[in-house]
Amino acid sequence: SLLRDTVKERHACALLLCAEERDCVRLRAMFGRYGLRAAFFVGRDYNFHNITASHDYEHERLEVLFWLRQGMLDVVLTTPDAALGYTIPTKRLDDAVLHLDFSTRVEPSALAARLLAAGYARVDMVDGKGQFAVRGGIVDIYPTGGSYVDSDGELREGASPVRIELFDDEIDRMGLFDIETQRIHTTVLQVTLPPAKELLPDEQAMKSLQKTLAAQIKSNIDDPARELLRREAATLEAALAGSGDVPYADKYISLIYPEKTCLLDYFPDRTAALIVGTAAMHERLKGALWHADQTVKDMLESGTIASKYAEYTHRAPTLEAFLEKQVTLHVDSMSYGLSGQRLAGMFGFRSKQMVSFGENYDLLFEDLSSYLDRKYKVLLLAENETAAKNLCGLLRDKGYLAYLETENKDVRAGEVCVIWQEYLQGFELVSPRIAVLSTAPQTRAGNVVNSGKIKSKKKKKDAATRAILSYAELTVGDLVVHEDYGIGRYTGIETLNTAGSTRDYIGIQYAGSDKLFLPTEKLDKVSKYIGAHADDGLIKLSKLTGDSWNRAKAKAKASVKDIAKDLIKLYAERSRRPGYAFPADDDFQRSFEAAFDYEETDCQLRAAEEVKEDMCATAPMDRLLCGDVGFGKTEVAMRAAYKAVMGGKQVAVLVPTTILALQHYQTFTSRMRAFGVNVDMIS
Repeated sequence: SLLRDTVKERHACALLLCAEERDCVRLRAMFGRYGLRAAFFVGRDYNFHNITASHDYEHERLEVLFWLRQGMLDVVLTTPDAALGYTIPTKRLDDAVLHLDFSTRVEPSALAARLLAAGYARVDMVDGKGQFAVRGGIVDIYPTGGSYVDSDGELREGASPVRIELFDDEIDRMGLFDIETQRIHTTVLQVTLPPAKELLPDEQAMKSLQKTLAAQIKSNIDDPARELLRREAATLEAALAGSGDVPYADKYISLIYPEKTCLLDYFPDRTAALIVGTAAMHERLKGALWHADQTVKDMLESGTIASKYAEYTHRAPTLEAFLEKQVTLHVDSMSYGLSGQRLAGMFGFRSKQMVSFGENYDLLFEDLSSYLDRKYKVLLLAENETAAKNLCGLLRDKGYLAYLETENKDVRAGEVCVIWQEYLQGFELVSPRIAVLSTAPQTRAGNVVNSGKIKSKKKKKDAATRAILSYAELTVGDLVVHEDYGIGRYTGIETLNTAGSTRDYIGIQYAGSDKLFLPTEKLDKVSKYIGAHADDGLIKLSKLTGDSWNRAKAKAKASVKDIAKDLIKLYAERSRRPGYAFPADDDFQRSFEAAFDYEETDCQLRAAEEVKEDMCATAPMDRLLCGDVGFGKTEVAMRAAYKAVMGGKQVAVLVPTTILALQHYQTFTSRMRAFGVNVDMIS
């Protein structure tokens, strides 16, 4: 409500900073439902390599910048790292925007040159965003966004393909057309088209880049790096000759745009700036800048870029200086991370978080009665308009004073107002006596542990079906292992006629000219090879004749026996030594687990309890928790980690990649911030 009143009163666009992209997406949808024109400015994935990459996110970013310059947005949501990353300067964007109406004089070759300078690619026939085609007096353009004025004079937004039909240098007809049918379906009076790329190097920048590459090649003594730079130089020369573009232009954004502009430069002073989760935002920025620095460090050490151009983002002080010039509001559950800030005022709200009722109407009616007896104003959130009407009718049947938001009644004490605009998390404001209750579904995708049971006995038909389907996972050339014949190379499915009958066979090439044809129904004897050199193919194929494969299997079995003996000794020693017994769950542990945003599944709860039982036992813990991505393992790990911290121990979380370390660092920090746990990252 504050944001809506502010932007409507000031006729300006507000900036909202969040620590997570998912919060930006959720809030953007909510603002849209409440009548605000909101946009999400996504972070830029810089392409530092001489390879073609997708421009989808780039198009989304350009559309936000375009609408900002047009004054058509109420609020822009983004993360701090996205806000500080370098982008196209405001003047360069304005100069690249193309306005066309029936008073515009258009010469096809001049228009083509304008479009090329704006980052559009010339093709024979447009079939994707960022393309244009010229066929005589017809120019087709597929913009990445923009606006148009329809035949009724209404301004519309959209990224539809535009066809311009010329008579000499005058526009005879303009309209939106369908890619499939190539027919115009909507006549337009005016179009405004943004550029197709965020980086628009002019001829001067291209020549400067050419000199920079030449100097870098000359000074570099590393052969692989010199070869990479030579390939970049060759691509640049082709682009200067009019053949293709420079896919690695992101690498030299500081050379192309020495202004070093970021999203913050698109906002004037005294902008309404809102920060959701100050401490979390700073942690996000800290992690993102560290990761960016590591990338730059790698390029500098390899000598693939000059140090004066290896800069891609502003730092934290730039954000702090920006916020000091704005009307800044920090929205935090606690005043954590605000030390040293000069605050004009602090406003506190005593609130209680509430779970969603889902379809548990008995519990809903029980809580409703309690709130209404205490003269609370109650807002009840339904899934959609139909659900809201049904819920309102159900409440009236139960004797409650309930009405829909569309009935234009004020929310009064002792009554229930049913709305459906947005699914908020339920909460209770104690002092003003307001309760917001949600009937959102209890389950959330990506936070469910698989509770399906594996049957011990399978039907033969099902097994055969799975076996036949499994070779869809194989591609010709893959290494496979036959349990009787050893390692070979899959050659595909072949249909052979033998003894008067036609059957499908799996072809497997072995050493020399040996080849095995295996009936598809015996595919269960074959598995994909995943051992050493599986990726590079430097593996010696087995021979169909001889005893080498049997010897290899015998050797492997002997090794397994040796490993088993070592394990027996190890576990015998483990059973003799006492482990550290952590204390039982206390109120802090229960509060931490209750703060989980989602409804746990039975499997998730069982896994967490079993892990904690192991931790409380005197025997050394030895447990492996398995589950697919997104099935809730991290929450189980965080509960165990918190229990260890409360038991006076430090916790190390080991992950395989730098990216995963950063993601888990942000997740653990967000989850444990309110519980006094210090979290940090090392890579």
